[in-house]
Amino acid sequence: MASRARPLSLGAALAALAACAPVDGPRLDGLDPAAARRGATVTLTGRDLCGGTATATGACDPLPSGAVDFGLSPPMVRAPVRSWADAEIRVTVPSQVAAGATSVYVTVDGRTSNALDFEVLP
Repeated sequence: MASRARPLSLGAALAALAACAPVDGPRLDGLDPAAARRGATVTLTGRDLCGGTATATGACDPLPSGAVDFGLSPPMVRAPVRSWADAEIRVTVPSQVAAGATSVYVTVDGRTSNALDFEVLP
């Protein structure tokens, strides 16, 4: 005799869907400091920076395919990453970035965050 699958309750169905729901993408909330010289360390804070691979401790496991860039229009400059976690990324201000006002944003697994204003000091 074949067994019949039991239908999921509404709560169980919603929980299953939430577990499979894609992350909307990374979100930046702040950076510290908001102005620095080339070579300085900047900390970006936000959420979903692991691209959905965060552990219970906030580490990315595995590390996502991602980057932090300075500048919204060419020439954009990729920043060297010092550390990467779901709520915080630490980068070095690239030596190639031009002095003055620019923007910083994160790309994680092909999804780009909002941009934050940053000032590269001379």
